[in-house]
Amino acid sequence: MSGYVEKTLAAGEKVIHRANFNWTYSFFPVMWFAIGAATVILFAYIQLIAGVAYEELRVGWWAAGIAGFAGSVILINHLIVLVTTEIVVTTFRFVYKTGLISRNTQEVSLNKIEEITLHQTVWGRLLGFGKLVLRGTGVGVIELPDLDNPINLRRIIENTKAALRTTGRAADDDDDEG
Repeated sequence: MSGYVEKTLAAGEKVIHRANFNWTYSFFPVMWFAIGAATVILFAYIQLIAGVAYEELRVGWWAAGIAGFAGSVILINHLIVLVTTEIVVTTFRFVYKTGLISRNTQEVSLNKIEEITLHQTVWGRLLGFGKLVLRGTGVGVIELPDLDNPINLRRIIENTKAALRTTGRAADDDDDEG
């Protein structure tokens, strides 16, 4: 997938790792869509299979239509966020990019990252997700959403930083692109 990061790579810079959202990040948008779709299906069943007249179901159809529309909007908005967000570690920097029409990027050189904080609830430990907060010199704070396997991402950042310190170049990680 060609994205913002690939378009902005410097000479000799490579993508080391691309972080992914955990499936739990999509749970509630999918749930709201399912509830909205279920109400539409329920009223279609009541009207078509059970033979109840539309006039008797008019208010219910309006409610089902609103629920179906709201669930669809929530899911489409969420899918746009998923598709347009890039969280990438390259050989020289960390990049967090969001946005479809407008673009918001937060980038920090790996050698400027001072602290990586992990926030992981009990559910996060059990289901393998958590939030990372990166603090860097001159950058401030980069707060990432719930990511899949945040400990692995932290390890990749630290290993790439160590490779930069020792050789001046980042070593390729076996977890390239995943």
